[in-house]
Amino acid sequence: MASSKLKASDLRAYDLAAAGHDGVLSDESGALVIKPCTAREVAFYTSAAEHPTFQKWMPTFFGTLELSGPEPTAGPATHDRNTSIVMQNLTYGFDEACVMDIKLGAQLWDDEAPQEKRDRLDAVSNATTSRSLGLRIAGMKVWKGKAAGGYKVFDKHYGRTFTADNCLEAVKEYFSADISEEQKKLIAERFLKKVTEIREVLEGQESRMYSASLLFAYEGDGKALETALKEEEENAKKPPKDEDDDSEDEKVKKVEELKLIDFAHANWTPGKGPDENALQGVRSTERLLAELVK
Repeated sequence: MASSKLKASDLRAYDLAAAGHDGVLSDESGALVIKPCTAREVAFYTSAAEHPTFQKWMPTFFGTLELSGPEPTAGPATHDRNTSIVMQNLTYGFDEACVMDIKLGAQLWDDEAPQEKRDRLDAVSNATTSRSLGLRIAGMKVWKGKAAGGYKVFDKHYGRTFTADNCLEAVKEYFSADISEEQKKLIAERFLKKVTEIREVLEGQESRMYSASLLFAYEGDGKALETALKEEEENAKKPPKDEDDDSEDEKVKKVEELKLIDFAHANWTPGKGPDENALQGVRSTERLLAELVK
């Protein structure tokens, strides 16, 4: 597993987490993210191989890492977990990644949550679009171009100011990067197609995930995006690579990326039917993107 080669001295604070998770680290190459996790999250990732259609929409999982002693932090650590999960960095392959974290579900707590936590999270849900739409924008980073001062960052409080009636404005803001109108439309169409696929997968799965998110990323620099699209077109013409080819892959430029993330409160629930709580948010996201594309 890739994780066994990692040393704490090679790690650094990761600064592109849209929702501002504490204690998230990255390796030197930037290809991996190392995030504090629970045993439950590790179990969910490990057993995902038995659910290949679902696993396709999760970040690639490389195992776990025990971190001890001093380690780089992005501020005071607010977790007491020594075990970290090692996974694909979804913002790797972009020059200027524009990231949006959409938290799914009207109910944000799982069955193990104490009453105090349930009450607190219910209050957040009731006061935001979580209750009405089953989604809430938990954070965004949008590249506005060097001349406009680089990244514009929207923290968790930004998403809490919207209602079901004006939530589309927040999604439009996410697509306000330094790219052309034509490029924006293309990215939005691709995201819509992917969200539809995720909805179809979840409708066929028996799982429950509370406080999980859809993580969107796209190239926010117009020139880099143009290059990535050309590269993508050229690669599509090449014969498929041999699975066993261990030659070092050059960094592939990415156009867009979308995955489900944050499985600290997730498990498989055979016999209980689809996760309607998470699906409410996925369907609302699909509807917002469809409106945007239109």
